[in-house]
Amino acid sequence: MDSPNPKRIAAAPVLPDDALVDILSRVRARTLCRSKCVSKSWRDLIATRLRCTTLPQTLEGFFYFFDGDAAAAGETDSNFDDGPVAYGHLIDTQGKPAPLASFSFLGNVPGVQEFALQSSCNGLLLFTHRRIGDAYNSLGYLVCNPATGHWAAVPSSGWKIDWIYLWNAENKDSEDSDSGAETEPNISFTYMIFDPAVSPHFQLVEFWSDDAVTVDEVHTYSSETGVWCKRTSQWRDDEVVTFSVGGGFASGMLHLSSTRYAGRGMDHEVIVSVDGEGKNCRVIRGPEKSADVVFVGQSQGRLHYVTRRWDKASDTTELSVWVLEDYGAETWVLKHSVTFLHLFGRTGHPSEFEYSVVAIHPDRNLMFFFQHWDLKLKSYDMDSQEVCTLRTLGAGHQHIVPYVPYFAGSPGLAKKRYYCENS
Repeated sequence: MDSPNPKRIAAAPVLPDDALVDILSRVRARTLCRSKCVSKSWRDLIATRLRCTTLPQTLEGFFYFFDGDAAAAGETDSNFDDGPVAYGHLIDTQGKPAPLASFSFLGNVPGVQEFALQSSCNGLLLFTHRRIGDAYNSLGYLVCNPATGHWAAVPSSGWKIDWIYLWNAENKDSEDSDSGAETEPNISFTYMIFDPAVSPHFQLVEFWSDDAVTVDEVHTYSSETGVWCKRTSQWRDDEVVTFSVGGGFASGMLHLSSTRYAGRGMDHEVIVSVDGEGKNCRVIRGPEKSADVVFVGQSQGRLHYVTRRWDKASDTTELSVWVLEDYGAETWVLKHSVTFLHLFGRTGHPSEFEYSVVAIHPDRNLMFFFQHWDLKLKSYDMDSQEVCTLRTLGAGHQHIVPYVPYFAGSPGLAKKRYYCENS
């Protein structure tokens, strides 16, 4: 970062706070965060008045990481004006590059050799990390706030991969392997809960599963205590959690899509709400019984539920957007429907692995989705029914999360500003 002009620093204190706030509110978020390094008075002004009243905390864009990213090797992405953008990119809601922070600091954290972006919640990003070649025995987490540059390391919860399954998978063609023993992988799914209106601390909820679908154990972490706790599972045996759909944060709770089996060949979709202690606090019946769930999220203060239904007779598929108008009474209202032909330019019944609903805008009737076959991130305006291509992303497995900046500090994150040190 260029050294501040001494004359400008000397002149800054004579400006009234109102005038200074008006000036600073017009600069980019990245520049604003860097300006906190100018002086204590600027830092306090930006952290209080600008954060609370001037800067809107809404969807700024998307962070995306992908396997094989050239930036991970330290190469420069010519589409970004910040030089090497190690380990990740940020684009705005129009698909334009909007670099906010470099994540090269992740490579300097002791014990971190491989990592992946998992999720975001109210401005914080969650990464998993491990040492190369340890088969996930050192799996831990990093939580960071790109707007402030603060981060914290979270230790492993104790989950370890099933070595028997791993050995069978690697030796499935071997004569020595037990070909008759069909085993399922044990796996963990981790979600972050951060609600600054309730607490400045973040929480992690981790589900352990022996078959990749049902919940066997629940473990939670709080940045306030700094320890993992094993919780008594309240999940029913006939409950299957479709983790691939992701989770929606609304009303202070994490909401996950789930399938419950009511009898042989019969099932219905529900939403389970989970708090920071991993408790199965409430079950909300979904609006449709036979439709596939593709997304759960929050928009305009209400929980949204996106389903997919295929009409075999006409060979058409629709996405339907439902909104929970009354949270207490569990009243669902159909908000919008769109055909796959209009959305993707295709008919028929595309596989769920061919596309992903990435987000619904928190303040607008705008949906974002990713087409895996051509690597395009797109938006769909439910009001105008317009489909726009925002950007073609890089090849490889994608990790795309929405980003809503949070400009306040958090006692749960280390007091280290990596953007000031590495920019």
